[in-house]
Amino acid sequence: MITCFHHQLLLLNSLVFTFRFASSFSSQIAPETTVIQRQNAKKVLDEVYGTEHSDQWQQRRSEARIFGKEDASLQMPQDELVYGELGIDALATILDAVGVNEGDKFLDIGAGDGMLVTGASLLYPEFIKVSKGVEIVPDLHERSIVFQSRLEEFIEMDQSEEYIGMCPQTSLHLGNCYEPDHELKDIFSQTTLAVCFATAWCRGIPGRKLERLSEALGRNGLSPLPTGARLVTIDGVLDHRKDGFNLEGELKFYWYVHAPIEYV
Repeated sequence: MITCFHHQLLLLNSLVFTFRFASSFSSQIAPETTVIQRQNAKKVLDEVYGTEHSDQWQQRRSEARIFGKEDASLQMPQDELVYGELGIDALATILDAVGVNEGDKFLDIGAGDGMLVTGASLLYPEFIKVSKGVEIVPDLHERSIVFQSRLEEFIEMDQSEEYIGMCPQTSLHLGNCYEPDHELKDIFSQTTLAVCFATAWCRGIPGRKLERLSEALGRNGLSPLPTGARLVTIDGVLDHRKDGFNLEGELKFYWYVHAPIEYV
């Protein structure tokens, strides 16, 4: 069964995020992003990933929805392989609310095409030191590398200041936080600020609790985040009994969907 939420339909269930941390930071916090900062970041993303509602943008997202479903080697529930993507304004709103610290090492868990990795780097170039993404679907990871190459080519050709402000390091990685290799364990161990768009992951789960993710990222998990790290989960919530972190708060807001979202 396919359920679609169409253009201009106000979702009655809101975008919710929670963030958890074990200890506070004392470093300088980035000021909230301005309209101009968001616009400049969006200009770059439009060049690389396609302008919202354009044929390029629609085709990219349609193809992304297919990849996970067609890969029989992925031993994961189909719900967890449904493709979803936050826009730059939603990302900025979330990170502004949580607070980006000087020297933060950002990680997008389930990075897809890598747009949020690029977006975070563009929004907070003087505060985020490293921006990384991890994706479990091989085809999506390969595509994200292609988009990253396009980004590098675009920046090299266009030297205007609004395009070249990025954090010192961005990178994309293939991996599974439930079965991490040495490289992925190292990435998680150094992360200070992580985001997980878990809308599809928690469908049908009572209380929308991501117990498996809590077990993986918690103190005794296979991919533990370090003491002091903050994790933002969108729609889904973690289980503090399994991860040992503290629930610091929730932000609830409503938004309009600008394109169909399909769940199978």
